[in-house]
Amino acid sequence: MPKKVVALTATERKQIDAKFSLTPAKIAAELAKANKPAKKKPAGGKAGPAMAAWGEPERKFYPDFPTGRFEGEPYLVWVKPDIFRMEPHTPHFRFIRSSGEIIEPGKMFTDGGSIPRALWFVKDLSPWAYAPAFLVHDWLFDSHHAGTSEKSFEEVRDIMMEGVKTLMESGLCESNRLVFDLIYSGIDSFIARRVWEGKT
Repeated sequence: MPKKVVALTATERKQIDAKFSLTPAKIAAELAKANKPAKKKPAGGKAGPAMAAWGEPERKFYPDFPTGRFEGEPYLVWVKPDIFRMEPHTPHFRFIRSSGEIIEPGKMFTDGGSIPRALWFVKDLSPWAYAPAFLVHDWLFDSHHAGTSEKSFEEVRDIMMEGVKTLMESGLCESNRLVFDLIYSGIDSFIARRVWEGKT
């Protein structure tokens, strides 16, 4: 729970404006671009090993993901409506993947999961329903944009879903396959990829 409100520096305000600039108008513009007829691809050529028969990345499902474990708990400070600042706290909040890799988010601004408000009516689908996994995903996106991580978009996506499955399998959150698939679709979408590429 947030325990204090602090004044923001000019630099912090710029960071927040830059990170949370994906407005409904921008999303609509991105959707309009996506609905334009695609150019035909030249015949021949073979899909790479990670591509499905139709030339699209292979879709993963709940059984495809392992589980890890979360330790500690995040400490959030309220900044303004829907925006919080996560700060270091003891015991340290971190996600230990099934592979043994430890991901420990540091100080960052976050809005939880970027779940469109129109979908909040779906049970268990809200910006904070799977907060630990959302925060890890947010941190990895920030690390990518800061140039401090070499992880790919797909690896970060899969870490997020490993975190969501971990929460479901551990009983911390209800196991809901529909919500799992909706979250996967959202973070694997073209909009998410454009945010990753810094094109929004």
